[in-house]
Amino acid sequence: MVDSSVKYVNFKTNNYYYYINLLNMKLLKKRKNFIFKPLRSSEKEHVDIFHLFNEVAITGQKWIATFETELPRILPKKSGLKSEIFPELDRLAPALTAENCLALIAISDAAWQMEKKLYQRRPELAKVIMEKTVIMHPPQKLHLTERPERDPAQPIHFVFIGNEFYRKGGGEVVRAFAELVEEGQLQPDQIQVSLIGDLEKKHNYAHGEYQDDPLFSSYTESVIARYSFFSHVSFMPNDKVLDLLQRADVGLLPTWAETYGFSVLEMQSCGCPVITSNVRALPEINPVSAGWQVITALNDDLDYSVNSVQERNYLRQQIITQLKGLILTIVKDPTQISQKAAASIERIKNEHDISAYQEKLRALYQR
Repeated sequence: MVDSSVKYVNFKTNNYYYYINLLNMKLLKKRKNFIFKPLRSSEKEHVDIFHLFNEVAITGQKWIATFETELPRILPKKSGLKSEIFPELDRLAPALTAENCLALIAISDAAWQMEKKLYQRRPELAKVIMEKTVIMHPPQKLHLTERPERDPAQPIHFVFIGNEFYRKGGGEVVRAFAELVEEGQLQPDQIQVSLIGDLEKKHNYAHGEYQDDPLFSSYTESVIARYSFFSHVSFMPNDKVLDLLQRADVGLLPTWAETYGFSVLEMQSCGCPVITSNVRALPEINPVSAGWQVITALNDDLDYSVNSVQERNYLRQQIITQLKGLILTIVKDPTQISQKAAASIERIKNEHDISAYQEKLRALYQR
């Protein structure tokens, strides 16, 4: 998300709040601060402008910030009540409205909408902040300009990638394929499913206090071991992932929570269309012309609401049921894979072009 014609200096460890966060998070068990305050004079480093990610700058120099959710980003307190963070929002607002804050870059319309809502109780602040807020989807390198025709004699190859296996929807993916085979709607030799993700990462922050029983993960692992059409690795180097995506047919990301969905762009850039959920920015970057969507009810922040075990289980069943339906339609009509692969490549070319992004960024730097 940078301009190749600009020299960047990493100020991560020259941030006063970097050390405050180490103290707060490791010793005091407090929330992280998404704030940047340079430790030493940036003039000595010949810094013309600071470009931050998800942080607000406390500085007299020019700065810009790219953000995924909202700015200031303030993690909720235990109660989850938005009103409890209002004092912190108001304290940091002057940094956003100051003239040396040149621009705020929302990486999606979903993020832009969240930012618009953040200061709705303070219209005078919201007006100034939104006037300098722009939407710029991140750039993505195109790995294939044309997807070769698939061999119809081969099983359809699905790929799931998610380090946080369960939060990204890996458990639902496993159940969907297993149920289709057990119900006789699919034959094992019709499919191949590659799973990449850490099965030990069982916590799902989208579930809040309603985490899954250990039986959910143990059953998932037993199903993966039971069927030979599943293959699983905990980790794969990125170059190997890219090679796999260029050979696979369909990507899978029916995630419970996502700020953007960068892996979707990577899959699309390899000509691998994706099945995603509809949280946050995913409908923006995975339109039905280029992929498939699992569509469920969302809250005002475009997230799933999980306020009980029953609500969690209901959402899970919706995800699994829709996944099964989409998988079946793909297996019955594989021609749509090539159509959506071509559309995926085209949207990366048109909407995530690196040169176009750098040109827009350069214009913001020169404000």
